[in-house]
Amino acid sequence: MPLFSALVALLLVTLCALFLGRWFVVRLATKWCQRKLQAELKIGSFFWIQNVSLKFQQHQQTVEIDSLWISSKLLSHDLPRYVALCFGEVRIRTDLQKVSGLFAPFSQSTGVHQKELSFSPSLLKIFCQLFSIHVDSINIMVLKVATSESLWHIQIRESSFLLDSDGKRLKCEVSLNQINSKVLKSGQLEDTCLAELSLALKLCLEVGISSRQLKVIAVDMWTLHAELHEGLFHSQLLRQSPSLAPKPVPCSEVTENLAEPALPGLYLLQQLPDQVKVKMEITSVVLSMNSQKRHLNWTLKLLQFLYHRDEDQLPLRSFTANSDMAQMNTELVLKDGLLLSQSRQRIVCLNSLKASVQVTTIDLLASLVLNTCIIHYRHQEFSHWLHMLALETQGSSSSVLTQRKKRTFPQILAPIIFSTSISNVNVSIQLGDTPPFALGFNSISLDYQHLRPQSIHQRGVLTVDHLCWRVGSDSHIQRAPHPPNMHVWGEALVLDSFTLQGSYNQPLGLSSTQSDTLFLDCTIRGLQVEASDTCAQCLSRILSLMDIQSGKSAVSRESSFGESVSLLWKVDLKVEDMNLFTLSALVGASEVRLDTLTILGSAETSTVGVQGLVLALVKSVTEKMQPCCKAPDIPTPVLSLSMLSITYHSSIRSLEVQCGAGLTLLWSPPDHMYLYQHILATLHCRDLLRATLFPETVPLLALETPEAASEPEGHLPEPSPPKRLLNLTLEVSTAKLTAFVAEDKFITLAAESVSLSRHGGSLQAYCPELAAGFDGNNIFNFKEVEVQLLPELEEMILHRNPFPVLQTLRNRVWLLSLGSVSVEFPYQYDFSRTLDEAVGVQKWLKGLHRGTHAQASPSPAPLPPDLLLKVQHFSWVFLDDIFEVKLRDNYELMKDESKESAKRLQLLDAKVAALRKQHGELLPARKIEELYASLEHKNIEIYIQRSRRLYGNTPMRRALLTWSLAGLELVALADVSFHGPERVVEQVQELDPGSPFPAEGVDLVIQWCRMLKCSVKTFLVRIRDYPRYLFEIRDWRLMGRLVGTEQSGQPCSRRRQILHLGLPWGNVAVERNMPPLKFYHDFRSEIFQYTVVWGPCWDPAWTLISQSVDLLTKPSADPSPPLPWWDKSRLLFHGDWHMDIEQANLHQLATEDPYNTTENMHWEWSHLSFHWKPGQFVFKGDLDVNVRTASKYDDCCFLHLPDLCMTLDLQWLCHGNPHDHHGVTLRAPEFLPEVPLGQLHDSYRAFRSENLNLSIKMDLTRHSGTISQPRILLYSSTLRWMQNFWATWTSVTRPICRGKLFNNLKPSKKKLGQHYKQLSYTALFPQLQVHYWASFAQQRGIQIECSQGHVFTRGTQRLIPQAGTVMRRLISDWSVTQMVSDLSQVTVHLMASPTEENADHCLDPLVTKTHLLSLSSLTYQRHSNRTAEEELSTRVGDPAFHTHQLHLVDLRASWTTTNRDIAFGLYDGYKKAAVLKRNLSTEALKGLKIDPQMPAKKPKQSVLTSAPAPPPVSTPSFSGQPDKGSSGGAYMLQKLIEETDRFVVFTEEESGVSDQLCGIAACQTDDIYNRNCLIELVNCQMVLRGAETEGCVIVSAAKAQLLQCQHHPAWYGDTLKQKTSWTCLLDGMQYFATTESSPTEQDGRQLWLEVKNIEEHRQRSLDSVQELMESGQAVGGMVTTTTDWNQPAEAQQAQQVQRIISRCSCRMYYISYSHDIDPELATQIKPPEVHENQEKEDLLKKQEGAVDTFTLIHHELEISTNPAQYAMILDIVNNLLLHVEPKRKEHSEKKQRVRFQLEISSNPEEQRSSILHLQEAVRQHVAQIRQLEKQMYSIMKSLQDDSKNENLLDLNQKLQLQLNQEKANLQLESEELNILIRCFKDFQLQQANKMELRKQQEDVSVVRRTEFYFAQARWRLTEEDGQLGIAELELQRFLYSKVNKSDDTAEHLLELGWFTMNNLLPNAVYKVVLRPQSSCQSGRQLALRLFSKVRPPVGGISVKEHFEPFSSLGKCGASHHPADTPVLP
Repeated sequence: MPLFSALVALLLVTLCALFLGRWFVVRLATKWCQRKLQAELKIGSFFWIQNVSLKFQQHQQTVEIDSLWISSKLLSHDLPRYVALCFGEVRIRTDLQKVSGLFAPFSQSTGVHQKELSFSPSLLKIFCQLFSIHVDSINIMVLKVATSESLWHIQIRESSFLLDSDGKRLKCEVSLNQINSKVLKSGQLEDTCLAELSLALKLCLEVGISSRQLKVIAVDMWTLHAELHEGLFHSQLLRQSPSLAPKPVPCSEVTENLAEPALPGLYLLQQLPDQVKVKMEITSVVLSMNSQKRHLNWTLKLLQFLYHRDEDQLPLRSFTANSDMAQMNTELVLKDGLLLSQSRQRIVCLNSLKASVQVTTIDLLASLVLNTCIIHYRHQEFSHWLHMLALETQGSSSSVLTQRKKRTFPQILAPIIFSTSISNVNVSIQLGDTPPFALGFNSISLDYQHLRPQSIHQRGVLTVDHLCWRVGSDSHIQRAPHPPNMHVWGEALVLDSFTLQGSYNQPLGLSSTQSDTLFLDCTIRGLQVEASDTCAQCLSRILSLMDIQSGKSAVSRESSFGESVSLLWKVDLKVEDMNLFTLSALVGASEVRLDTLTILGSAETSTVGVQGLVLALVKSVTEKMQPCCKAPDIPTPVLSLSMLSITYHSSIRSLEVQCGAGLTLLWSPPDHMYLYQHILATLHCRDLLRATLFPETVPLLALETPEAASEPEGHLPEPSPPKRLLNLTLEVSTAKLTAFVAEDKFITLAAESVSLSRHGGSLQAYCPELAAGFDGNNIFNFKEVEVQLLPELEEMILHRNPFPVLQTLRNRVWLLSLGSVSVEFPYQYDFSRTLDEAVGVQKWLKGLHRGTHAQASPSPAPLPPDLLLKVQHFSWVFLDDIFEVKLRDNYELMKDESKESAKRLQLLDAKVAALRKQHGELLPARKIEELYASLEHKNIEIYIQRSRRLYGNTPMRRALLTWSLAGLELVALADVSFHGPERVVEQVQELDPGSPFPAEGVDLVIQWCRMLKCSVKTFLVRIRDYPRYLFEIRDWRLMGRLVGTEQSGQPCSRRRQILHLGLPWGNVAVERNMPPLKFYHDFRSEIFQYTVVWGPCWDPAWTLISQSVDLLTKPSADPSPPLPWWDKSRLLFHGDWHMDIEQANLHQLATEDPYNTTENMHWEWSHLSFHWKPGQFVFKGDLDVNVRTASKYDDCCFLHLPDLCMTLDLQWLCHGNPHDHHGVTLRAPEFLPEVPLGQLHDSYRAFRSENLNLSIKMDLTRHSGTISQPRILLYSSTLRWMQNFWATWTSVTRPICRGKLFNNLKPSKKKLGQHYKQLSYTALFPQLQVHYWASFAQQRGIQIECSQGHVFTRGTQRLIPQAGTVMRRLISDWSVTQMVSDLSQVTVHLMASPTEENADHCLDPLVTKTHLLSLSSLTYQRHSNRTAEEELSTRVGDPAFHTHQLHLVDLRASWTTTNRDIAFGLYDGYKKAAVLKRNLSTEALKGLKIDPQMPAKKPKQSVLTSAPAPPPVSTPSFSGQPDKGSSGGAYMLQKLIEETDRFVVFTEEESGVSDQLCGIAACQTDDIYNRNCLIELVNCQMVLRGAETEGCVIVSAAKAQLLQCQHHPAWYGDTLKQKTSWTCLLDGMQYFATTESSPTEQDGRQLWLEVKNIEEHRQRSLDSVQELMESGQAVGGMVTTTTDWNQPAEAQQAQQVQRIISRCSCRMYYISYSHDIDPELATQIKPPEVHENQEKEDLLKKQEGAVDTFTLIHHELEISTNPAQYAMILDIVNNLLLHVEPKRKEHSEKKQRVRFQLEISSNPEEQRSSILHLQEAVRQHVAQIRQLEKQMYSIMKSLQDDSKNENLLDLNQKLQLQLNQEKANLQLESEELNILIRCFKDFQLQQANKMELRKQQEDVSVVRRTEFYFAQARWRLTEEDGQLGIAELELQRFLYSKVNKSDDTAEHLLELGWFTMNNLLPNAVYKVVLRPQSSCQSGRQLALRLFSKVRPPVGGISVKEHFEPFSSLGKCGASHHPADTPVLP
């Protein structure tokens, strides 16, 4: 009870205390609120606290509490504490616009009593354990949140506030079961909800009691649901209000920030409590847009943030330079986040995200783990939200940016370890104006460590697994990963795996000399990059949405920082299976494949290595996926490279590039267009990204351009500092580049071990082997190629010294050195087509990539560098036809095998003979046959084996033509004096002054001019494997100018070349310039040896070479006929060329064997100076023409011309100016002008030469220091050799490889020989010596010497087409139109030597030289045949016109026995050679078989086959009839008769007899159409010496004429024949004879008459005693002679001769008929008329027809001789004129014997067989002689080297003896063969005649007639003194005629009109010894007539068929004493 009362009392006391306390507290609170808060506090109830109101007067803010009570958990189990302060409903109302000053007084008063609010820890612990606060609901209303119409309402239900303390910490726990919040905005129509929020919250705080700091914060939220409406973002609520402005930073912190920048977030972390935990579960945020009915829903299952800091543990020291960091753990976890649109489509899907940071004592650990994040961004749906969210950030963006710009980061010194793992991420973005794209990857992991033991060391590892960036329309659709080794189109970036490891080390300390080091190691597998317009658009849009400017400023700061700090770095990057694609909608795609890419980089050296690089094209994208193969497996790559290495050395700025084996490039124009389009697309993408990244660069460039253009020309920009050039080194192991210029045409370039280096301004390249192929053929091969580009070269300065006109002293130099260059063209390969296509492609590429540069104004081009080319060996080869090569090799094999098989057969025959000798008849014949059969089989096997091994040891010959150079050095110098178009045109006009230059100028597309200096050691050209070189030049040096120009063609001179590019481009037309490239030159060259070899035997091979050359250049597109090579050279080459040649040789091959080296004609020039000008060639030097043959005639110099100046003038006959090559305008086929019908267009018509006139002038009259005269040395063998030589050179070659079989239907090219129209030749020589030897052994010959001479000839050529339908070559017909020759002091000697041989080709001193003839002057003229009109006019004006005119003055001839023997010997040798040639020919026995059924025809007479037929002379047709009134022959004859000596008297009786002579009648016809020949001799004389008598006879004539006339063909019977007449007129003939032996004969001197005794004297006066003693001109007079023609007789010991025949005249006529008729004349002759009653002509008329007739007429002869003279005349007649050699008699006897043998033998076939055998034997002798001569020739060549070799000398002697024996046998058998063939022919003809006799008798005709007529002859016989007469004989009208008939019968007729013989002896009784008894006064009467008829001889015995003597006079008178009658000789 007391206890109860005590308790009651205590309770009362307590209540009182409570009430008092309440009152006191209320009072205190009211006062405090008034004083501190300026607020009014009201409490409605005293006992209970209700209706509590706290009102701030100033800010109109109130806090109302409905009820307030205290409870305990004793009263309610829901309460956690014993004492609980419970609030009912709490209402708070505030206005944000007036709340700014609310916290200022509170903040000022918070720190005043901080020390006063101190509680005891135990008391606080008890209070926290007993006390709690609970509020039922809290309503908060915030007015004017953003505007005056806005309201923020917050409602909190069931909240509690708990405290707990353990004495150290105070824990406060706030629990809010439900929070509802709304932001409202009132409007005129309705209120709008801006935002709604509902959640449950639990907040736990722990505060340290001692430190009074917040230690732990724990926030748990669940069921968070927030709705943000559209109005919220449009309102001003989200803008930063003044109350929410950032607090000002204290001054101390500002100073700290200025000292060192602070790490962002670090200050916030330091302000956080030691432990923070935030957990949000089931969060949902909805953004709604009511106006467009859109909303976004974000749900998150879990968001958890954990933060724990341990202050008690050791902190992380020196986290930054001035701060440490305590140990802490931070973790952020997000799970199952999902963002949905109003259509329930996922926008963001997050599976889990975990981020943690852990700070320990030693380091800082951070990690981030993200799993499955999928983002789908559709801008069309999300753009509204972005616009709405942009309003929120608009206000604060500027301040945030300024803070970011000013923010700097401190240097973290603590170790940091960061790891990240992100997996299954996919982001797809759909923007409205760009295609959608997506980025995804399977996983990304990053491990980063920032360590600092002694230096700052950072390292990290980044790993990416299957990263994929897709673009395109379907990219937003999530797909499964693509298959391995496949590329899906649209995937812009694919990474199968990516691993990056790196470390960065930064040494500490300012004084440290070490640099920062950076190491990176990266490995990438399966990299695929695709570039397309879609990718560029997407990337550009992304970059445009990003903030680029801040990034650029950061980069600039980093770059500047990086430049200031030295860094040592090393990067190792390896990329495997790398594929780069470019995709285009137009041209498909391109692919770059890299199997392995390795990059090794460091601060000093960087290396990039590539394994397996391939560039390929995918021309059409039809599939969705593209396989990604290995580089070797990709089909048809454009570029393929097995290995590539690039190394860069930064210290020396050197770049090294190495390409391994297998660099292959396959290029074609369509592929180029594909690549070009892909590159354009890539560049477009680059420009798009550049414009996005750097939008300010374009306008800046646009502004800078006009400023640069507006700079004055005089103001030069300041020179920039010289830039250090990059040193480059390139090495390529093997490279092969293939370029298809057409579908089936391609060019290949292959190189091995290529190295290229550039150091400073020099460039150097080297390649040991380089090959260029065309269409699979290896054409060009280069070895040891070295190219250098040098700024200058001292050697080039030395090369410039010889050219003083050069102005440039130094220049850049291209130095090209080649070890060997080989060019090979396959047989019949058309190189021109591929080359033309390549040039067209090059033109197309130039136009394609030219762009706008060509349209800009051309700036003056810099001076091009000089060129120095050095080639050790150059080879140009045309390959031969394999078939022909094998054919010849097989032929040689068969020849050799036939010889070997013959040797085996001989061995077998010897063995068989030995076996037969051993076994006798026991040896079976079958065994022998088996042996021979086995030998035959063995021969076949050996041949087959040798044929198979033919090319085993020796390779096959392949070359058709080989052109090789050795030691070539070419220098081309450029100079400013001829650089530029204007200066080049000046050079052209200077070098080509003869060509008219266009007045309007020439537009040139190519122009260059260089000074050239070239030297070649050897220049060799060989055809096939022929042993002689075609060209051989040694030590050739050349200097001069060379200009090349190409004229810009007019529009009509541009052809179009079509280039097929395929779809989508189609065909492209490339314009090609048609005018050719022309060259202008002025060269001077020096050559030591120049040799040219040519022969017709090389013509077939040369034809193949010409065909190969034609395939090198494509014919012009102009349809004009192509120019021949001579016109083409005139069109392309212009200028002068001087050549000084020490030794020049021309070898003309003389056989048909191209492998022969011994038979040729050698033209040898010594010290030749050659000058080539336009239209002229000049040769100056010493010329020797030698005959080279494999015999002792070798090295016969048959022509020696010292100091020769030979000029060849070319006159081109053209329609226009032949030098106007600028006027040639080529036309494309589509621009051809109209031409008349049937006429072809010819662009070269004015320039093309129709014909060529060639003029050759050989001048030997130049004066030089050496004394040497021209000479000619000839042998008979040399002449025969020249005949063969001429036959070889004039033979017609067959067409080679022409026709359909060879696909060669081009018209044959015209030969230069057919182009000549006129050829003239002029020779001038001061003296000339000619030697002719019959043979080398006999030394019998002729010597001709003459003084100054002049020879001129002119010939014309016409081409005659052949008749028939078959196309044949034109017949070349040369005719000599004019020939003039003038020689003076001509002397001819005959020479003979008693010695056998003389090795030297000079005159032997023992040679006997005799005089033959000499002349004072010789003049020859030949004129062209004239037409009928010219002929008629000529007859009236100049009847003496003849085609050939020969005028000889002072002819002196001598004929002696010595001359006779030498002449007969020369003729006999010639005859034997001709007979041997004729008898060995195939024509020898043709036509000898007699068919008994056919009538025999007599063979025609023809010339000997040994003599070459003269070329046919073209004669113009004679259309008109000749004038019958005046016959040319009769007129000339009459004129000559009038000019005869007046001492000759003719009587009328004689004219009748002479008119009856057939020769005169035939010559006086009027059908002459051509007076062919006229030979005139003035003052001629001839000396005749007998063999048995002493003294001589001199025959002289004052004037002699020999005329030949050709008559018109006429019908003689039924035969058309051509008549030719010869007329010889001798006037003033005299005969002189010596009276006694002259002493001058012993001296060998000749007697000659003086001219005064020869020439005619019309009126002669005897003015001197000498002439008076010479008895005038009468017969018997004495005449003084001279021995020296040049000196008068008075100056010499003269000898007198007696005139034995006084002056007389002689006429000779010869008429011949031939069947050879000019075809043109034959066509004009009408056939004979056939009468109806034609009777048989009588025999006499038949005889008077076409009969060959010779007539000789002497009108009057006065003869006086003594016995000695008579004997001398008989000696001369018998031994000189009628001499028959004894060998001729022996020959006749042999012929008679053989003829008799043939008559005995009756079988013609046996006779023919014997002739054939003898022919073969003779041929073998000839072949053996040739073989022996060749052997002796080789021995003599060997003896030249070893002259004392006895073996060779003995062998030579044996061969000489054998040769002599063979020659003797050949002569015997040849003579026998000749006799046999002639007798056999005679026998056959006799047999034919016998057959004719058996047949019907035919008419016998006259075939030949011979006539001699003397009108009067008086012969006086005198005593020895020549004065006293003995007898006198007189004959009148003497006529002798002989008629030969066709039946081999002959008729002889002798007529004598009168004769008388008188006795002149003194004291004679009868003066008349013999005369007719009655005088015959009539000329018709005859004193004597004899007629005889002779039949053909029978058995060699002549048969007189008829003899008839006749005399019309009765008897003749005689002297009385017959003994006194003088005996007539």
